[in-house]
Amino acid sequence: MTTYSIAELWRYPVKSMGGERVESLELRVSAIVGDRRWAVRNTETGKIASAKRPRPYGQLLDWSANTHADGRVIVTGPAGREFTAGSSELDAALTEALGEPVQVVEVEEGREETYGSEWPEIPGTVLSDVEVDLPVAALTEKTSFVDASAVHIIVNQSMAHLASLLDGVMLGAKRFRPNVMLDAHDDIGSGEFADLAWEDLDVKIGEAELRIGDATPRCVMTTLAQPGYEQAKSVLQMLAATARKEFGYGAFACFGTNAEVTAAGTINVGDTLTLPG
Repeated sequence: MTTYSIAELWRYPVKSMGGERVESLELRVSAIVGDRRWAVRNTETGKIASAKRPRPYGQLLDWSANTHADGRVIVTGPAGREFTAGSSELDAALTEALGEPVQVVEVEEGREETYGSEWPEIPGTVLSDVEVDLPVAALTEKTSFVDASAVHIIVNQSMAHLASLLDGVMLGAKRFRPNVMLDAHDDIGSGEFADLAWEDLDVKIGEAELRIGDATPRCVMTTLAQPGYEQAKSVLQMLAATARKEFGYGAFACFGTNAEVTAAGTINVGDTLTLPG
């Protein structure tokens, strides 16, 4: 049995924009309150904008979004100008920056959404050197603009192992965009990804309960430059070489874990959970 503590919590009010580090998260079944509640939509194609299509949407990572006490989501542009999510001023500024007609929209629960993605050459994986449209909230209810599941978890010890393989590459939460960063209390070994084998586990953390599903497939976003991080193609290449996992639909380079909320509640930095192994 291994016990973990929550070291960091993150929420991303607008899909593909920089997020906010928080002390607690309110979880409801199939969603984190306030996480990926908004997204940028191309008004011509109807598709959601994702930095998984780096041209032109990778620059969304230079924008950030924060939730104010009154519930408004405030978006800050690269030059420091602030906008309110849902405002025509923000839509105009993003349209100019991206060179495509876009609008920042709030999620319509139950609506089927798609986003475009570009996958670089990743040896040994099913999506390599291709462009493909993918569904939003592929593994969960359509209540937010997440890619797959409601919650994304990363273990600090796995991050440290990856860093040891990528000498000099800046890693951290901003590169991998987790909701929950865990820190192991015990020695869980070195030279390995501690959580790569996690699959179909039920855990209780804080007031909430989660169903850990499986490893998180990684994409080009892990390699993109953004504030504080240089472009690093080696991140995805290394994961493909050392953390590749087979799924029913093919092999992917993986890092972190997807999870669903099975019982609502609040989780806080410092809360603990225990897993077998």
